[in-house]
Amino acid sequence: MLFKNTKLISRINFISLCIFLLNLGCNLQPLYKTSHISEILCNIKVSDAKAESNYYEEIFKNEMQNSLCDLQQDSPKYLLRWNITKSKSQLIGSKDNKTVRYKIILSIKYELTDMINNKALYADNTYSSAEYNVLEDEMVSTIASEKFSEEVIAKNLTNIILDKIYLFMSNNENPEL
Repeated sequence: MLFKNTKLISRINFISLCIFLLNLGCNLQPLYKTSHISEILCNIKVSDAKAESNYYEEIFKNEMQNSLCDLQQDSPKYLLRWNITKSKSQLIGSKDNKTVRYKIILSIKYELTDMINNKALYADNTYSSAEYNVLEDEMVSTIASEKFSEEVIAKNLTNIILDKIYLFMSNNENPEL
C-alpha cells in the first residue's frame, strides 16, 4: 500500500513539474522578434520572381515576405534580390526503370541591398535538397511528390536565409545596418 502511494505521489510531482515547465515557456519570444531587429526585417522588400517563374520560386518569395514582417512597410529601406536554380539527379534506378529515386537541389544566390545608395550589404548562397520516388504506374503521385518536395525545399531555404540575415544583423556593429 505504501508503494502505491509513493508511486502516485511521484506521478503527481512529475505532472506538476511538466505543467510548471510548460507555463515557463509561454512568455518566451524568438530573438528575431525583438523590436530593433523586427523593425529592420520589416524594412526589407523581397524582389519579385522572374516573369516565367516556377512554382518553387513563387513559394519562396511568398514565404520570405511573410516571414520577414507581418505588415510590410510602405517605403522599405532594403531589397533582397535572389535567384534560385534547380538541379535534379537520379539516386537509384531499377533494371526495368519502373522505380527510380531522384534528388532535387534548389540553390539560391541572394543579396541584401541598401535601396537608398544601392550598396550591397550582405550576399551569400546556399542550397537545400529533398528526395522523392518515381513509380511508373503512379504518374499523378509522382508529380505530387516532386511538387511537394520543391515546396518543402523552398520553405527550408526561407528559414535558412532568415537565420543568416538575422545573424548578419545581430553581428553588425552599426545598429542601422
